[in-house]
Amino acid sequence: MAQAKAVKEVKVVKQNLVIQNNYQDVINAGTTNNKINQGFIFVVGNEMQNGTTQDEAESSMKTMLKDVNIRPVILPTHVPAIPTACLMMVQFQAELDDIKATDILALAVRTLYDVKASGVKSAIAGCSTFAELDEKILSKKESQERDNKNKNKTDTKDLAKNITIEDIVDNLNEYLKAINLKDKKTTEPAKLYEVIGKLYTIHKNSVPAKAKVKA
Repeated sequence: MAQAKAVKEVKVVKQNLVIQNNYQDVINAGTTNNKINQGFIFVVGNEMQNGTTQDEAESSMKTMLKDVNIRPVILPTHVPAIPTACLMMVQFQAELDDIKATDILALAVRTLYDVKASGVKSAIAGCSTFAELDEKILSKKESQERDNKNKNKTDTKDLAKNITIEDIVDNLNEYLKAINLKDKKTTEPAKLYEVIGKLYTIHKNSVPAKAKVKA
């Protein structure tokens, strides 16, 4: 008897009609109507504040893009950055006539990468102009490089918990045995001096002090 095929469950995401109706205006307006594009950012931000989830907002926009040949200024991939974009638009509302929606979204994405969600409000509030925030916020590449560097530091700290001083000394000793020390130099003698000092401290901690014998 043939086994019945398992029915694949399809996840149905709730559609937001307010977002869809306003997104249709964005699609119809093309890429040049900055007022409509900025207004839509506020619409999505307001709907998300009132309970619409990120998935629902993205899905609602994706539905409207089916069988559409043009590429609107605001895309479903921008949704995670829209709450940040709204904060920026409120902070710099006097400048909005001179700022393109695309530039607002691009800086919102960068801001999230740089200061993370927890630091967005203070980062924006600390700037008096859009240009000032743009100057302070790192590029996406710079943020990623910094985060990777910080991650490496954290990984090293975690790794250090499982490595003994004996392991370090044994490996260092094997390395020094394997190279010719006669002409070996370092370009950072201060760092080497610092390491030697720390090793000497460990040595002092490990060897009991000899009691002085009175004459």
